[in-house]
Amino acid sequence: MDITVIGAGPRGLITAERLIEWQRKTSQNPLLTITMVDPFGIGGRVWPVDQPHELLMNTNPDFITLFTDETVKMAGPVAPGPNLFEWAHHEAPAFLFSHPVANRAALLAEAAALVHNGYASRSLFGAYQQWFFLTLQDHLPDNVTLTLRTETVNSLRHLEQTDRYLIKTTTSHFQADAVIMALGHSENDLTPEQTGLLNFADEHNLQYTPPTQPQEYRFDDLAAGETIILRGLGLNFFDATTMLTQGRGGYFTSEDDHLVYHPSGIEPHIIAGSRRGYPLRAKGHNQKAARELDSPHFFTPTWFAQYQAVGSLTGTKFMEQFHHEAEYVYYKRLLALKYPQVDAGEFLHAFETSPQPEGVVYRSPIIESDYLNWTQLLNPTATPASTTPQPLLDYLQADVKAALAGTKTGPLTSALELFRDLRDVVRRIVDGQLLRTEDFRNVFLGQFNNENSYLSVGPPEQRIAELRALMVAGIVTVVGPNMRVDSDTTTNQFVTWSPLAPTERYFTDHLVEARLPAVSASHSCDPLTQSLLRSGLARPQQLAMEDGSTFQTGAVDVDMVTNQLVTTTGQSATGLYFLGVPTEGRHWFTTASPRPGVNDSVLRTVDATVAHLFTHTPEAD
Repeated sequence: MDITVIGAGPRGLITAERLIEWQRKTSQNPLLTITMVDPFGIGGRVWPVDQPHELLMNTNPDFITLFTDETVKMAGPVAPGPNLFEWAHHEAPAFLFSHPVANRAALLAEAAALVHNGYASRSLFGAYQQWFFLTLQDHLPDNVTLTLRTETVNSLRHLEQTDRYLIKTTTSHFQADAVIMALGHSENDLTPEQTGLLNFADEHNLQYTPPTQPQEYRFDDLAAGETIILRGLGLNFFDATTMLTQGRGGYFTSEDDHLVYHPSGIEPHIIAGSRRGYPLRAKGHNQKAARELDSPHFFTPTWFAQYQAVGSLTGTKFMEQFHHEAEYVYYKRLLALKYPQVDAGEFLHAFETSPQPEGVVYRSPIIESDYLNWTQLLNPTATPASTTPQPLLDYLQADVKAALAGTKTGPLTSALELFRDLRDVVRRIVDGQLLRTEDFRNVFLGQFNNENSYLSVGPPEQRIAELRALMVAGIVTVVGPNMRVDSDTTTNQFVTWSPLAPTERYFTDHLVEARLPAVSASHSCDPLTQSLLRSGLARPQQLAMEDGSTFQTGAVDVDMVTNQLVTTTGQSATGLYFLGVPTEGRHWFTTASPRPGVNDSVLRTVDATVAHLFTHTPEAD
């Protein structure tokens, strides 16, 4: 059997490993030929080893793996191996020393110094993936081959005569019995606003960067002291800022309870902002073991028993339950920290069982300023404008302090950790389509995803501390909320400002959309995705609203169990499977890398896909 895996990032590599282990277990195929295809090589576009070494992951290395373990509920065989932290301290030195790896000296030093609750570079995770691939090749069964083609797949079509698939790349074509696609983010068609900005840049010799991968930003033409606008205060913003500061020779030292930035003198002046006007919250200092999760107290089996039918859950009820989960952990930590006189067991039992948990809090000795206030948490932009940076500096300092309080002792940090600990609970709701379609669109894809992104997927706390230091040093200026960006025909430059300080405007020749492209099957520029849509082998996921209208989630439609592509006729495409980021909307939070010891969803999903392939092919009959 010939199987092609398109995409050589984490999901593609896990797919190759699962194929090998299923073949080792079953000996089903006289010969299994696995061909991986990715123009960027092993690690894919996001994890090249030669990217700037100062770019960090935002997950602890103990929580990153490519191997299955005994907790994964799957049909395939378990084939354990080291997580990223374990690999760094055992296998990495020999691998890095004996292979022509970019950034070798820096990676060797990093691997030796990596600590349990620190953060690895993205380069190091890329090296781990390269080692993983070579390890697979070195331990193949006799009847399995595994090769890599560094090409871009442009199209794929079904050959009816042979019931195989013809795959065309930029340089060649070949056939396969089955294809598993494990793709990441791709650029989209430009919006009208982006088209206007790009045309303005071309007309006036400016630099405009639409949404794309941050490690691919090109700042070579940006001179020392020039101004650059970064629109967005998320992870791409922090990567860009790091490359423009530490990447240009600047460094930080610790003084008292804060960092101080020491410029190299060749940094630009960074003007940044977003709609909210505040950056993503810092990741909390991890105190949990890799396998340790807080258990739900509201999303219980009894609760789920009430919501079995499709569309049986309202968005309001879902958000209420999720907030109660976070509040339970928050008050548990708060009582231990500040209210030893309160019987925590009695309080938490009352909170968990009351039809109105808020009333339990109101009747307790907890003072109002200690309440978990969601409105205040999600909307910190009460008054600060760019002319008064001190409130933002204070906020950043407080955010670092809260993050350092830890995920098992800090009340707020522990509460926000629930967004990660309960991901599988949320996936159960999404995969079961329990939410009403209107609520799925408006509440889940809107409110909940916004909260999750802002509160739980931010950068390491050191990046927040660094941002504060860069603001104090005058390297970074954050404009106020509701950032505006436009083209100025008087100066023939880009201009940005906040409505809270409309006269304080910044002009520049350089504008970067500091965010990833949105997931949108219909607007994706990926040639393979567009080929599949044109041919009818795939379709965008579309939901029917109660008023008769339809709504596209942005996802490529797949079968929820097997991950087979759903064709325009509504049938599952035999032998075609689609995993990962382009299914976001059909699945949820597809950007996460696998975590060991927690029955990880990525590992389960890939094994289920391979299991279906092995049990629904001619060789298996």
